[in-house]
Amino acid sequence: MKTLGHVLLALAILVGGSGVRVFADTELSTEERLKLLEQEVAVLKRQIEVDKEASSQKAASAAIVTANVKDGFQIKSPDDSYKLKVGGYVQADARFFSGNKKDPTSPIDTFTTRTVRLAVSGTVANVFDYFIAPEFAGSTVNLPDAYIDWRVADPAFKIRAGKFKAPFGYERLQSTPASTFAEPSLAENLAPNRDSGVQFFGDILSNTVSYAIAATNGVSDGGTSITDTNNDKELGARLFAQPFRNSDLLALRGVGFGGALSYGHREDAATSTYPAYKTAGQTTFYSLPATTYFDGPQIRYSPQVAYYYNSLGVYGEYIVSEEKLTKTTRRQDIRNEGWTAAASYLLTGEDASYKGVVPLHPFSLKNGGWGAFEVTGRYSTLDIDNKLFDSTLTSSTLGNTVPTQARAVTAGLNWYLNASAKLVLNWEQTRFKGGAANGSRLTENLVLSRLQLAF
Repeated sequence: MKTLGHVLLALAILVGGSGVRVFADTELSTEERLKLLEQEVAVLKRQIEVDKEASSQKAASAAIVTANVKDGFQIKSPDDSYKLKVGGYVQADARFFSGNKKDPTSPIDTFTTRTVRLAVSGTVANVFDYFIAPEFAGSTVNLPDAYIDWRVADPAFKIRAGKFKAPFGYERLQSTPASTFAEPSLAENLAPNRDSGVQFFGDILSNTVSYAIAATNGVSDGGTSITDTNNDKELGARLFAQPFRNSDLLALRGVGFGGALSYGHREDAATSTYPAYKTAGQTTFYSLPATTYFDGPQIRYSPQVAYYYNSLGVYGEYIVSEEKLTKTTRRQDIRNEGWTAAASYLLTGEDASYKGVVPLHPFSLKNGGWGAFEVTGRYSTLDIDNKLFDSTLTSSTLGNTVPTQARAVTAGLNWYLNASAKLVLNWEQTRFKGGAANGSRLTENLVLSRLQLAF
């Protein structure tokens, strides 16, 4: 308002001519008045410029708040240098098993909250990223993920420190909300899960090759580290190539292949963390006696392939875990192995992707959209080394409880209601060889349904 008043005053002086006295004590000529008015106008222009600069600076520093499917709930600076995003996901499961319910070894039908995870992530100074995701499902709160990423030369070279997914299993590394199946395959029991340490990773050659090299505390097969129990550490590396990712040939863009390798050394008789191999129904079918422990190097390796084209998605991996076990004076090399082959197809025309599916027409009774429908199938195996059943290494009764083989067939239907909500229906049959006093462990027939909300 002050600026407007000054302008009006100047106009009045110009229009009024000699009828207006600018100064009380001095009569000015028209030329002098014009010079004074020019000075006044210059001052006013500068004031307007200062006001604009102040407004621009204020707008530049004002936080931007968004809430949408892509970004979730986010607060960020206008230049994206600082970000704070709050997200997470919830998975509500229903598991039903067919079989003899009077058998005490038969799994229990149950409704359960599989995952309740809050994710806080963001960026600091446009160089450092952070991710913190506590887990609230279960009897205690734990912290599966908590790490910092330093984008030293993005995307070619980044450093991650904290607790994160070990760079190994193809299914394990996939974002949990984006998983094609409700649970990982049998073979993933051999892959390390989350571990604490440092990782160097990035994408090179025009984003056609991804690499990761990590030094971590080391975990047992399928395990997640909470605290370290010894001075031995584990090295892991993974390389995955998509050589035709930027090709004009659409049919070849989704070709991918690579492999992972880990090496560690364990001598932890007093504090062994034994692997627990589980079915999709979360029933444990493999464990070791307390008198047997890890003693020596452990090597894991895994070739992996994948192919995505339009609505079709296919992947496979083979995992081997070799380690040394000791019981009293007996020391033995053990080799467990498994493999997975999986496929999916979207009936509604969306593109299949390792990063998840976004429906072309989200479910809405008002707008007539029904979301996306995907059919899935998978076959997986897990073979346990027969040397484990030598009574001098484990116990004479181990074969009564631990199978030597497990085979699982999975068929499923996924209904993506929108980019955040998904319904999963899996039927999985797991057959065992051995694992019972008189023959084989009972076949597990599981129907698993899941309602998932991720944001």
